Amino acid sequence: MASACVLIFLLAAFFHQGDCVLKLATNFGDHMVLQRAPQQAVLWGTADTEGDTITAKITGQGSQGTPTTAKVSHGKWKLELPAQTGKGPFTVDVSSSDGHVMLHDVLFGDVWLCSGQSNMYFGFSSVINATAELHHALQFPDIRFTRAKRVQSATPQDTMAFDIPWTGPNSRYIGSSSAVCWLFAEYLHEKLKYPIGLVESSWGGTPVEAWSPPQVFTACAHHNKRGPGAHGVLYNAMIHPLLSTTLYGALWYQGEANSGHPELYGCEISNMVKQWRTQFHQQSLQQTSNSFPFGYVQLAGNAHNSMVGGFPGERWAQTANYGYNPNPAMPKTFMAVAMDLPDFNSPRGTIHPRYKQDVAQRLVLGALNVAYGQKDVVFQGPFPSAFMKGQHTLEIQYDHGHAKLTVRNNKGFEVCCSVSNMTHCDDRHDAWVAALLTKHQTSLVTLGTSRCGTRHVVGVRYEWRTSPCDFKQCSLYDSASGLPAPPYISHDLKPNQGPEIIG
Repeated sequence: MASACVLIFLLAAFFHQGDCVLKLATNFGDHMVLQRAPQQAVLWGTADTEGDTITAKITGQGSQGTPTTAKVSHGKWKLELPAQTGKGPFTVDVSSSDGHVMLHDVLFGDVWLCSGQSNMYFGFSSVINATAELHHALQFPDIRFTRAKRVQSATPQDTMAFDIPWTGPNSRYIGSSSAVCWLFAEYLHEKLKYPIGLVESSWGGTPVEAWSPPQVFTACAHHNKRGPGAHGVLYNAMIHPLLSTTLYGALWYQGEANSGHPELYGCEISNMVKQWRTQFHQQSLQQTSNSFPFGYVQLAGNAHNSMVGGFPGERWAQTANYGYNPNPAMPKTFMAVAMDLPDFNSPRGTIHPRYKQDVAQRLVLGALNVAYGQKDVVFQGPFPSAFMKGQHTLEIQYDHGHAKLTVRNNKGFEVCCSVSNMTHCDDRHDAWVAALLTKHQTSLVTLGTSRCGTRHVVGVRYEWRTSPCDFKQCSLYDSASGLPAPPYISHDLKPNQGPEIIG
């Protein structure tokens, strides 16, 4: 049987997809990127001969380590390759008494999973300045990507299909690849100078519940759903088969489908991240970190109107109600603020802005700091650190007095007015009114609160609209990095007893 399998391999380049009893999982293919050192890439597959020894070796100039082995158990096998510091290209040879399979042109770099709904699925050919971007992308042969076929399942699956096989940038596939995912890799590669592998697994219009394992629903109250939004159906079909992959990190662009239930989303997203980390760590033989970096995009502006809508609450929930990342509920996470990146003329509708370059650039800043430890990289805009109430004024300090603010307009702030001097703003009975920015210093802004009249200022919020501003024209930005201050809300401004320190 072994000689027969070898003969078939010699006759067909895609032998590993064929009918021989030794197979690699469908996740693997020529031209792929496997995770580089210090982590070890995990290979897995199936075989018919119970107890057989599977041997894997890496060959090519600069390859490191000796062959590794694993035993077939219940028709499955899994092993760790030697850690590789060189990028390759290498050949990976997997053999047993039943034959052998080979992967060609394999690079070693950092592997990122890209998931979410339509703004993650959004094709590269639809971005602003697409022609020039697509041409530029061809200059990055060390970025490789693959895309999972959109499938749902009521039960966890071990295998999956891909509608884009592992490939480098080429005219056939690059235009339909995820714009955010690809551009993130492109900008990151310019900093790291080694290969980046992208595994795309996303589906438009889907809620967080569809991507979540059962443990999330145990931790959070929930309601039953059906179809592509049903509980766990995309986790089962499009995440579970990936769990043995050695990953470096993950990117997430989702939340539009959950914007009507922000209270629940805050619990679900933090627990989904926690469970993904746990499951990937366990199934990858502990090669994927149980705290792998997780970056995500806060919802962009949408409809061109002044309605509050469901997006502001959802943006706050995306941070587990902290307003910033990383935070105690979501450690080792980073966020790209996108509320100031609306695209009111998008051919795909305003919910699908074309400015993915800015989104990816902001994600990379977070990745460099949080995922790669470059702590000198600024990745967050100014954030409130103290409030001081005066006579018809409210002063807000940013970043403990270290911020260097740029003010692009004097709108965007509102205060909550209450008839009592209570410390909590009640949205049902109290009123939010505009509070214009009247003056500012380096790290301090002053709001006029006279519209409250004789009522008390008990809360404040910032850019609390679905589309709070035109493109990059929200009120506050960091003067050096150009990053926007994120949306913010507090229902609990205390009676005026001096500054209230909140961070």
